[in-house]
Amino acid sequence: MTSAIAQGNARVFFALVPRADVRNALADLAGETARHAGGRPVFAENMHVTLAFIGAWPVVRLPALLDAAATVRGEAMRIVLDRQGAFRRAGIAWIGPSQPAAALMQLAETLTRALSAFGVILDEQPYRPHVTLARHCRGPYPDGAAGPFGFDADHFVLMQSQAGAARARYKALATWPLGRMRHWR
Repeated sequence: MTSAIAQGNARVFFALVPRADVRNALADLAGETARHAGGRPVFAENMHVTLAFIGAWPVVRLPALLDAAATVRGEAMRIVLDRQGAFRRAGIAWIGPSQPAAALMQLAETLTRALSAFGVILDEQPYRPHVTLARHCRGPYPDGAAGPFGFDADHFVLMQSQAGAARARYKALATWPLGRMRHWR
């Protein structure tokens, strides 16, 4: 796996990735949001819900991330993105769940603990699940109900951000399954 990545550091994160039709619908919303907020939209292929952002990580230490993730057990879940908002200081417009699934919050916490046990130091900000729609926004920022956009998550992914001339592209490095989804009535 590491042979496909240049030596040095890789910019990596763990995420849930919606299926293509949901990413395309979110990209339409991203374009509209970016126009209104004066920002740059995120492209469909980069839409994801971050579980844990690692950042620049030594390629030779990627096995530690793989080993940590292999210890994580979580439930498959339904994610419903239905609330838009913004991280104003960062210039980010996003969409997230108004009521995050308990399985999502538990997965993020379990992954954080596993990474910590393997020596990975993460940002101590509270976890706020979201999909970034637009960057470099100047406002007005979105705030309110949207969608909903729903998808089933039955696996999580270690992603690498590869900087390009025009934009970053994300590449899946490894995938781990999540357990059976509970169907609620």
